[in-house]
Amino acid sequence: MVIFIPGNKNADMKIQQMTFMILFVFIFFSVAGLFFISIQSSRITQGFNLLQKESARSSIQTIANMPELNCDSSRTLCVDEDKLMVFASSSNLYKDFWPVASIRVRKAYPMQTEDIRCPLVNCTYYEVYDSKQKNTQEYGTFVSICKKIKNNGFIQEECSIGRLDVGVKIAK
Repeated sequence: MVIFIPGNKNADMKIQQMTFMILFVFIFFSVAGLFFISIQSSRITQGFNLLQKESARSSIQTIANMPELNCDSSRTLCVDEDKLMVFASSSNLYKDFWPVASIRVRKAYPMQTEDIRCPLVNCTYYEVYDSKQKNTQEYGTFVSICKKIKNNGFIQEECSIGRLDVGVKIAK
């Protein structure tokens, strides 16, 4: 038979110690769980950004060598300026076509001091596609920008150096 004796301070103290210990253990594992979740979340974000970067890098060469933009099938990383004009003027029609956030072709040589969007005179860049997304990172490579011109009855190809920049969405 158990007899309850009111005012047993030793038993009350043990119950309080056990309660605080359980509360401490609960808080400790909660903080450790939140720490673990934040580390995993940052790893997922880093993995997403790395995957987007690799996607952009593989898309650069694919986009430059597409028949819709390429000079001809025998040359790689060559972009036809006339085809760029068509895509730049009708970029909204192809918004579901591109797997990236933005595509821009900038003339690198001869160097220009002012940014002028094509198809204006002395333009410096072509805006092929822009989804207007925030938090984007651009990756690029140098390409040849060529166009055919008629000179004294002959058709010649005139080329300049350009940079194809592909933008992808990144997580912050």
